Amino acid sequence: MRRQGGGLVPLSALARNPDRAAQAEARAEARIRRAWLLVVGPTLVSQTRLLRAHRGILLVGCWHQDIIPSLRQSAETIWPQLQERLERMWQLRFTRMEIVPCDPPEPETAPARPPAEDPLKEVLDLLREQHKGGWTRRPG
Repeated sequence: MRRQGGGLVPLSALARNPDRAAQAEARAEARIRRAWLLVVGPTLVSQTRLLRAHRGILLVGCWHQDIIPSLRQSAETIWPQLQERLERMWQLRFTRMEIVPCDPPEPETAPARPPAEDPLKEVLDLLREQHKGGWTRRPG
């Protein structure tokens, strides 16, 4: 990257002072992602996702190919209301929304526990550890 004076800017200086516009876009995109249900409503939240908010454009992905044309028509109709809502709630200004095909989101899964070699031994060890803590002893 070059300075206006013509010299090069060290990468360490770029890392310390990232582009403010890119930071603002990233914050806006994160806010919209967190409130996606509020932005698009309950019907579309399970069929769409925000792909990108960049340079005044909301890029919305839909993984159902058969409804994309109707979504595009609806987007044109409701855009003024949606635009006003984004400005009122977050002071974000976007010029348009584009609906594009995308892959469905990855299912969220919990990390799988490795299978126990001997499940009975695992339970017995757990009970022995709990017994050491004294919580199973009866006062007497």
